[in-house]
Amino acid sequence: MAKAFRAIPALMVPKMRGVVAKSALNTKNAMRKDAQSSRHFKQLAPTISYDLKVHAFGGDGVIEAEIGPTAGGSGSLAGIAYYGTSRPGGGTVRSPEDAMLEEAPNFYEYAFKATEELL
Repeated sequence: MAKAFRAIPALMVPKMRGVVAKSALNTKNAMRKDAQSSRHFKQLAPTISYDLKVHAFGGDGVIEAEIGPTAGGSGSLAGIAYYGTSRPGGGTVRSPEDAMLEEAPNFYEYAFKATEELL
C-alpha cells in the first residue's frame, strides 16, 4: 500500500500537465479576446501566447505556464494597455489577473477529474 502511495506524485505529473495546458490555453484566449475588443490595443491580441514548463525531480514535479504578450513590437504596449501611464490614457484592457481568476474554477474542476482515480 505504501508503495502505491509513493507512486502517486509521478502519476500526477502527466495528468496535471494536461490540466495546466488547458487552463493556460483558456486564459490566453480570454486575454486575446479582451485585447481584441479594445479600441486602441487590438494589435496586442496576436502577441499573447503561453509557454508550458515541466520540471521534474525524483517523481515530483512542478508544472507552470507563463501567459502573456511576447516582448517587443506590439507586445511592448502591454503595460500601457493593462495599467495605463501617469498621463491619461491606457489601462483600458482588462487585467490578466482577471482572466486567470475567471479560469480558476475550471482549473480546479479539471484537476479533480484528472486525478480522482489516483487515490
